[in-house]
Amino acid sequence: MPIENPDKLGTVATIKMNGIFDFKGLYHVMHDWFVDRGYYFEETLYKHKVPSPAGAEQTINWSGWKKVNEFVKYWIKLYIKVWDMKQLEVVKNGEKKILTKARLRIFFEGEIEFDYAKRFSGNKFLQSLQDIYLNYIIKKDLQNIYEDQLWYVIYKLHRVTKEFLDFDTKGNAFYDVW
Repeated sequence: MPIENPDKLGTVATIKMNGIFDFKGLYHVMHDWFVDRGYYFEETLYKHKVPSPAGAEQTINWSGWKKVNEFVKYWIKLYIKVWDMKQLEVVKNGEKKILTKARLRIFFEGEIEFDYAKRFSGNKFLQSLQDIYLNYIIKKDLQNIYEDQLWYVIYKLHRVTKEFLDFDTKGNAFYDVW
């Protein structure tokens, strides 16, 4: 039985928040997480709508990829939506800081790209070899290693984001996995 869309993990995690936070700091922490782990990082969309009386609205899409081996590449995609953004000047620990009051949604998605070098493309014979390779030879590795590893990597980014936003969660149950 062929694997149904083996490369899509879909939405792995979501963050929803309504409150005051350091948006600029969040932006830098998440960007640095990609760079520190060797991901090629790209901001595919940045849209800022003119503020209304409720506040500004921003849409940001990020994608980062990393080669795992000669056949597998991991993609992590983030979709960030911010509504009712207003800048606030707050005194925290004796320092004046500019924070953001807004509604925030972040969707974390993962995708695995196989044969990114296109070694099995070109003719039907090579494509059938790729199907045999994916569906029979490394099928268990796909499900038990690559998908699992990418899922845990995305949850590590999710945890870093939640810790920066000062959610109640501290620590990580998956720290020593992958």
